[in-house]
Amino acid sequence: MAKILVTGGAGFIGSAVVRHLLSLGHEVRVADNLSKGQVSNIEMDKVEFMKVDLLNPLDAAKSLADTEYCFHFAAKIGGIGYFNKYPAEILRDNTIMLSNLLDAERNSSAKKLIYISSSMVFERTEHFPSSEEDIFTSPPPITHYGFSKLVGEYYCRAYADQYGLKYSIFRPFNAYGPGEIPENEVGIAHVIPDLIKKMHIDKQYPVKILGDGNQVRAYTYVTDLAEAISTCALSSKSDNGDFNVANPQAISVSELAEKIWKLQERGKPLKFEHLPPFKDDVLKRVPDTKKMEKIFGWKAKVPIEQGLKNTFDWIIKKSGS
Repeated sequence: MAKILVTGGAGFIGSAVVRHLLSLGHEVRVADNLSKGQVSNIEMDKVEFMKVDLLNPLDAAKSLADTEYCFHFAAKIGGIGYFNKYPAEILRDNTIMLSNLLDAERNSSAKKLIYISSSMVFERTEHFPSSEEDIFTSPPPITHYGFSKLVGEYYCRAYADQYGLKYSIFRPFNAYGPGEIPENEVGIAHVIPDLIKKMHIDKQYPVKILGDGNQVRAYTYVTDLAEAISTCALSSKSDNGDFNVANPQAISVSELAEKIWKLQERGKPLKFEHLPPFKDDVLKRVPDTKKMEKIFGWKAKVPIEQGLKNTFDWIIKKSGS
């Protein structure tokens, strides 16, 4: 079994990966600044926890010391509103954190860095479903978050080319599930916790959504992502490769909202109040997952109806509603 660093391991997806790695018998160190992550997301007695600032190269080196693998989840991340509110911080901090870890890896015994990219690298593609090869022919992302993730992928390849460092790149598509807390400001949270809060906690009616509701996404349950990334990243089959990790089922925001509305009897039909969309909102993002299926035999297991019910139950319980 391996000794593994998980940056951002107290966050939403990172903590799910930590739990899966522990279930496989690995020794896990979590490095997190707790700006968004919470210690309640992890079993503190089962991990080595370090509160660090990965913008500091010394903290990055300290975090990576004596580990074999680094799963890099730490990032400035949020919904489309978050991307528009903090563009400079997103671009600056995401790039610096990764470069600090890659430089630390050069001077360590670590075998590989697992970089968690994003489906946002495909935000301007016109080819659907989007495969890994499309990243090299699609226009670069418009949002600073998407661009920061694309730059991160190029960083990994550059350090491999110049210094021989191994990497694996995984691109989650629209993660959701228990563990992600809704926000109060429009667009700061991701759409599923945002809609659950509006409909079933705030009792908002009509329900406010950004745009016309025709934006299409593929939503992937967090335990499916955790299983895929935890297992496949440690295989040599993933060395210096990039992989879309997703449930490929496409659904519009309005269709998604209907499913969430029906999770609790409201006695009236769903009605929307359409707000102006953010200027960089992406109309369609749908993955091709054949590469993960072919190389690892992996497919997402949790259907969206079950995933939404699990997420709804967790958020309602957390809110005390």
